[in-house]
Amino acid sequence: MKKNFLYLGLLLALIFIAAYLTQSKEGDSTLDRKMDYSFTIKDTAQIDRIVITDKKPSKIDLKKVGNHWIVNGGPKARQDAIDVLMLTFYRMEMRNFLQEKMKDPVYKRMSVYGKEVKIYGKGKLMKHIYIGTETPDEMATYMMIKNADAPYAVHIPGFNGFLSSRFFTQEELWRSREIFSLAQDQISEVEMIYPSAPNESFKIRAFNRDSLTVSSLDGKTIIRNVNTMNVQMYLNSFKTVSYEGAIVPSDPIWARKDSLLASQPVFRLAVKDKTGQTKTLIGYAIKPPTESFDPEVPLPDKDPDRLHAFINEKDMVLVQYYGLQNILQPLEYFKEN
Repeated sequence: MKKNFLYLGLLLALIFIAAYLTQSKEGDSTLDRKMDYSFTIKDTAQIDRIVITDKKPSKIDLKKVGNHWIVNGGPKARQDAIDVLMLTFYRMEMRNFLQEKMKDPVYKRMSVYGKEVKIYGKGKLMKHIYIGTETPDEMATYMMIKNADAPYAVHIPGFNGFLSSRFFTQEELWRSREIFSLAQDQISEVEMIYPSAPNESFKIRAFNRDSLTVSSLDGKTIIRNVNTMNVQMYLNSFKTVSYEGAIVPSDPIWARKDSLLASQPVFRLAVKDKTGQTKTLIGYAIKPPTESFDPEVPLPDKDPDRLHAFINEKDMVLVQYYGLQNILQPLEYFKEN
């Protein structure tokens, strides 16, 4: 009888142990599964590098340097686009699991159109995500964490749209549109040339905030009664002046790049900073529209709103007269009335 109780006790103990181990295993499995769809990054302040690669293949390497970001080791990145990515990482989450029959089609589309995103913080890989195409209702995007068991539909709660378009790989779209990004105390010299109006051309030398000279290009005319406030306002304009958009080889005007460079520009601007580096901006007139909305109004000789321009005679961009209104000033602007 005592043996029977002993056997019963051992049996119950074994059942208890087996149940515990099974529950523990299921708990571990649930935890692992949760990591498969844990797309959110709450501490985005740690992120200091983002690498996006597509199937072309094109690659964007965004790195944080000081208080700004750079693109592919070179130009400054657009802060607004960086902010959108950070907000996406912070808010995106799984919307739903995929039905088994949906997995293969999603895998195939991801292998053809997908993007790979690596997110680093303090030199360590934080997340490694594959971005697929949008869901049929266009309210979410298929994503998959590396080594996960399956892709999932990911969205931002309250946002009506998909997320894949935020992970673009065109370098020209990631570049900051600020042309000079120089504060007044960083500028040592400005030279503005108007080929069709040489008398309006000028040169500014800024030794410091209180020591400025303005002269004609040949140096023969030096303004004695300088309007210091106008000069300072002018130099401050170089901090924020920007272009409207980049012109790339796929744009029709790109084919006329060399002929534009060989023609007479509207202006030639050169800005030298205190380190001795010079950046140039050269603007060219755009042909007017071929038709007028009002047949009684004659067509202008040139586009009144926009110019084609080259930054350092290399990067072709579209600029607006409105955006350059503080920069396109004549020599007389700097004279005291």
